[in-house]
Amino acid sequence: MELKRPASFKIVIRRIERPFTPSPESEFEWICRSLGFFEAIDREKTAAHIFRQVVAATEKAMPLTSTELAEKVGMSRGSVVNHLNNLQLSGLVVRHGRHYLSRSRSMVRIIEEIEEDIDRIFAKMKKTAREIDEEFGLKVEG
Repeated sequence: MELKRPASFKIVIRRIERPFTPSPESEFEWICRSLGFFEAIDREKTAAHIFRQVVAATEKAMPLTSTELAEKVGMSRGSVVNHLNNLQLSGLVVRHGRHYLSRSRSMVRIIEEIEEDIDRIFAKMKKTAREIDEEFGLKVEG
């Protein structure tokens, strides 16, 4: 099964305090907020609700279409597609034909994959920065 992943995506990490009264719901919300996809405009937290549905469906190996997701969350298909597009741009959701899946089958693996993405990006940036320093005749550290 070939998944359609965006060529580039935006990784947002926000430093947000973990909830004082942990519950699966509040901790899921904290992860979502830390990943930067709770916007002030999304008062009902529909992006997180859609993401939760996609993760659960992926874990069960039963990906959902945007129409099925719209029915599950009680929203228009257009609104759901908008959220799915944002989740794809964030690198959290991938598309396979008409179906949507989370990038991995568990929350911990999703976080690990994002961490691996960040490590690869920073490794390339550091390599380029060293080359720039050398080109400028600066002392290269590390």
